[in-house]
Amino acid sequence: MLSNFNIDPDTVKNLEGVLPLNTTIRLIEEASRQLDCPDFGLRMAQYQGLMVFGPLAALALNTPTVESALRLIINSLHYFTRGLRMGLDNDSASNCQQLWFEPEAGLPALRQNQELVLGVAHMALKVLYGDGFRPQAVLLKAAEPLHDRYQEFFGAPVYFSQERDALALSPQHLEQKIPQSDPLLQQYLSQYIGEALQHEPMELQNQVELLIHRLMPIQRCSLQEVAKQLGMHKRTLQRRLSDRGVIFEELLDNIRRARTESYLSEAEMPMTQIAALLGYREQSSFNRACRRWFNATPLKVRRRLLQLAAPELAQPCESESC
Repeated sequence: MLSNFNIDPDTVKNLEGVLPLNTTIRLIEEASRQLDCPDFGLRMAQYQGLMVFGPLAALALNTPTVESALRLIINSLHYFTRGLRMGLDNDSASNCQQLWFEPEAGLPALRQNQELVLGVAHMALKVLYGDGFRPQAVLLKAAEPLHDRYQEFFGAPVYFSQERDALALSPQHLEQKIPQSDPLLQQYLSQYIGEALQHEPMELQNQVELLIHRLMPIQRCSLQEVAKQLGMHKRTLQRRLSDRGVIFEELLDNIRRARTESYLSEAEMPMTQIAALLGYREQSSFNRACRRWFNATPLKVRRRLLQLAAPELAQPCESESC
């Protein structure tokens, strides 16, 4: 079926490619028809959720409230999903906010894809708000239902012949605080997102390198944590890096070594600060790494670097035990 719609199956398997939205919308509709599965879009949504946004999902999880997370996704969505519009508007008549979705002009607003999008939004809100999330209502532009699973899936009243496809959210939904929110991590991830989008936004190694730089100073730079911020399983990230001939631990080690030379070139920067900026919890771990990289203690490496830069600066500055 993928081939019939001119989509290379390998592009789907390796999770690397970008699929044309027009073709994908029609493919989902055709799959529903051929499989005689009127709730195909909602079934697909059950296997998706917030993590379809990749690193943007990690940033959303570190915002203070559900509303701030939604507005972040709305403002950044065009970088990750071309052709889909999303908004959060106030409905004064019901005292609710409508989280709405529609395809860009020229793209078909076919039923299965619209239900898939609403379903994914519902699953994403269950991550942000908690498993107890239920929208106030589900609004559909369609005049009549395709199946009888709406109430089971959304757990909320469903209204047809509406102006837009949307989830109605109460003020309490939007004010809900995100328990795992970490303002420091949000700051680092915000910088990462901006840089990643500016420089090769779809290249995996580039994204990993940027995250390593951001996560090292807060001692969270592990394969597990980087994979989490990219919205994938640790083994998936490991495999996808391996396909490029890259090993995460070697990549991290090379970045640490390069940063060490830069930091040690600063005569006044304390060794404890350098160790912390490189993500080491113990000074001794940094010392061992330095001996492995340069066959010398950090102090001797510093003297050597300063001697090369300006001989008059290469004076003893710290105890030989560093």
